[in-house]
Amino acid sequence: MRHLRAKGRASPALSASARSIPATGAQPTPATRGSRGKKLMKTSLKYLIPALQITKGVSSACPQLQSAVEALLIVLEAYKKYSEATEAIGTLLSRIQSLNEILNKSQSADNCPPSLKDSLVTLASKLQEVAGDAEKVQAKGWIVRLVKASDYAERIESWVKRLDQYIHSFLLERTIAVELAVHQGFAAVDSGLDKMNEGVAAVKEKIIELHCDVNHKLEDDALRNNLRPVIEARWDYGSSVHEKCHENTRMEVMATLCSWLRPDDPRLTKLPTPVVSAPFDRSILWLHALAGSGKSTIAMTIADWWDMDGLLGASFFCARDGDRSNINCIFRTIAYQLAIRFPAFREQLTKILKSDPDLYSSTSTRQLQRLIVEPLHAVHADTKRKATLTAHVAIVIDALDECKDDAAVSTILKSLALHIGRLSPLKFLITSRPEENIARGFLQQSLDENTHKLALNKVPGELTRRDISAFLQWRLDEIRVNFALDTSWPSPQQLKNLIDLSELLFIFASLATRYIQDDIGRDPERRLASLLDAGNEATANRGTSTSPFHILDSLYVQVLQNAVPKNVALDDAGRKDEAALRAKLKLILGAIVLAEQRLSPTTLDALLDLSAGTAKRVLPVLSAILTMPDRQDHTTPISIIHLSFPNFLIDPTRCTDQSFLVRPRIQHSHIAFRCLSIMNMTLKYNILGVASEQDCVLNSEIPDLPARLSRNIPAALEYACRYWTRHLCEAEVGEDLLTALEEFCECHLLHWLEALSLLGCVDGAVEALQSVQTCLKASILKCSYPLCDPYSTVLLQNESLRSTDVPSLLYDCERAIRAYYPIISTSAMPMYSTIAVFAPAGTPIPLAFSPDEIYVACAKENGSIQLLNAHTGAELQILNSHSNECVSCLSFSPTGKELLSCSEDGTVALWDVATGAILNTWEAHSGYVCSVAWSLNGTLAASASDDGTVGVWRMASPENMVVLQHGHWMRDVVFAQDGDLL
Repeated sequence: MRHLRAKGRASPALSASARSIPATGAQPTPATRGSRGKKLMKTSLKYLIPALQITKGVSSACPQLQSAVEALLIVLEAYKKYSEATEAIGTLLSRIQSLNEILNKSQSADNCPPSLKDSLVTLASKLQEVAGDAEKVQAKGWIVRLVKASDYAERIESWVKRLDQYIHSFLLERTIAVELAVHQGFAAVDSGLDKMNEGVAAVKEKIIELHCDVNHKLEDDALRNNLRPVIEARWDYGSSVHEKCHENTRMEVMATLCSWLRPDDPRLTKLPTPVVSAPFDRSILWLHALAGSGKSTIAMTIADWWDMDGLLGASFFCARDGDRSNINCIFRTIAYQLAIRFPAFREQLTKILKSDPDLYSSTSTRQLQRLIVEPLHAVHADTKRKATLTAHVAIVIDALDECKDDAAVSTILKSLALHIGRLSPLKFLITSRPEENIARGFLQQSLDENTHKLALNKVPGELTRRDISAFLQWRLDEIRVNFALDTSWPSPQQLKNLIDLSELLFIFASLATRYIQDDIGRDPERRLASLLDAGNEATANRGTSTSPFHILDSLYVQVLQNAVPKNVALDDAGRKDEAALRAKLKLILGAIVLAEQRLSPTTLDALLDLSAGTAKRVLPVLSAILTMPDRQDHTTPISIIHLSFPNFLIDPTRCTDQSFLVRPRIQHSHIAFRCLSIMNMTLKYNILGVASEQDCVLNSEIPDLPARLSRNIPAALEYACRYWTRHLCEAEVGEDLLTALEEFCECHLLHWLEALSLLGCVDGAVEALQSVQTCLKASILKCSYPLCDPYSTVLLQNESLRSTDVPSLLYDCERAIRAYYPIISTSAMPMYSTIAVFAPAGTPIPLAFSPDEIYVACAKENGSIQLLNAHTGAELQILNSHSNECVSCLSFSPTGKELLSCSEDGTVALWDVATGAILNTWEAHSGYVCSVAWSLNGTLAASASDDGTVGVWRMASPENMVVLQHGHWMRDVVFAQDGDLL
């Protein structure tokens, strides 16, 4: 058996042990042998105890055997429990040791959170308690452990349960902590996302606002381009000369205006009783009075109040300079401001302008209907948008009498009369002097029924005197403090005398204090005394004069004479210098009061051909009536304090000092002559110096356009280009002016159009040219005044205008603008090769239209002729024949199939338009040929030369030219309509 067991197959236990021995053949260690022994004992007990239990059951017949077996079973079972307990304790301690290693490693980690570290420490201490109990049992002797094996088994089971409980508690705690952390994390994420959503929503809202702002800006730009509003006419325009009422003055009048616009105006609780009762149901309030009564000041103040209250819809403060005097600008400017103020109105107005973008050029009546009435009606029809209009919308039109309107009845008022019932909720405050055409306008039935008329001269005199007294006291107190005068200045009598002299005109009070301030002489006491003396003298010498401006006029004369005081001690040379200074001052003042826009001192010097700095040296002495820019400021324009001064300066019944009286027609003649002279000297082809590779771009695409314009088209040249026609139409056209005009028309009309295109003001060119043509057709000059100003250079004559080509040149230019306005207004340089205008002999760039206006023939400087498509500007042919000599004239045949040209080389050429081929050449003249022409039926042609000869031939037999001797140099040749006369 022992032999067989050694040679046979090993048991599973042995096989396992054998596999655990290293393959090197090393001997088993004591630990290995102990482990094998324990396993062998465990296996033996596993099979021995069941066998003994069976033996016990079957040995009942032998009680001694049964007792022995039972005792052996007790010992073996106890040993088994002892063995199991010992093994369990070892396993338990080993497990605890493994857990402690894990816990210690986790606690020592740098990134272990404090809460987790606390939990790990707690769990480790509990594990150590269990380990301590187990180690105590393990330390007892084996006999004790054998005897108490059953108790130890229960204790081990409790330890395991405790250990399991501790671990599960730890896991549960950490799971909950993790859940809470995750929840808090998600909550924080949610909160962060909510904040992010709020941020995104805010960004989205800002983007939407920005988008709306951009859209509104684009819409506003489109509106501005389509409506061309006069921004300078706003009540709060930065360069306005108007001022608001002095504090606590004119309060009764202001209360009247507030109660008229809305009876529930909260301001009324703090204002005195209205000066008159103004019915709320009247759509118009006409505030009228003489010049200098404070109408514009009141309009400024109430516009400011209504703007702060959100009630001001639009304002237009008229003036005599620029577009503020143009009645066709009023309603389109009001429409623009309403569109900016009310989005619903803007939406409807935009729709109208898309269908008719040129409404800005229509009549005032049509502008009011299309640009204001129709959008208002559309907003009212939309119930959702109707509420966006406030219940009271104020429109302020100030100084309507300053607009140029020759109609018997004010054009603006006639327009309002047609639509007054359809303008709700708009209410119009209109101020003006009581001019006849304005007063007549308010007599129209529809306006008479809807207008409240408030005359400032009806305001009780004591109220006006009180307000003027308050203003004067305030201004004189300022002057006294600024000049460190005695507290007794001015005396009560002086103040009363000054108030009396004002004659209830606020403008007198304002100008008087400006005159007294005397920043140059710095002697207010002397100025006040001289002013009172002059005023009292004027009052004493009034005689039968009923002029309401008698004292004011004396103030103006005092200011002017003080600027250039007469010195009786001067010798002849000194008197001449004094007269020259007065003439220079008169010239400058005349330009200021008659200019179409306000001018800076630098521009005035250039426009009037004065030495640089003249205006700034001469004008500061007139600070009482003019507002001058700082000495270093070269761009800010000069402003007139009050419009009553221009009226005074050009009225011979008011300005009694002839050395300052401005005669408008003479002054306009001089300004027109200077405008033409500046353009003749300065205008040229490609004035901005655009590179040749960029000469086909749009104006807006020219690099650095604003800087180029500032550099190459200075303010004086810009003014001349814009306004020469207006001054010419008001001028006495004499020989000098006509000669300058001829030079301009023959040499610079195209250059002028180029400048207008670059300046963006071609739109008024057609009307301007028409007005000049009408003016020139009235050829009889009636010069009422002799020319005596040494600084005026225009020669006026009492005779009819001589024959001139100027009207026909201007007409051709007008026709070209009409035909090619889109190109001219947007592209200055391509214009030259696109349009065809005026082509008399001697014109630097002869051009000609074909009768059907399909072709344009354009002479080039090298003697060639460029044939272009009149509609696209595309080049079709280049015709060469004239020996590099300048072509002087071009003329299409009546059929448009042939083209005649003549040149300084003395030749005449006939061209086939379709092929560009030369059909014939004539050399019958010894000098250069100035002009060619066709008879209306195309059978005859003629040429004229500076050698005094005229050539005539039949087109059927071109070789038979007849040469006629005229005897004098000729400029042009033309056939009569029937072809019988030449």
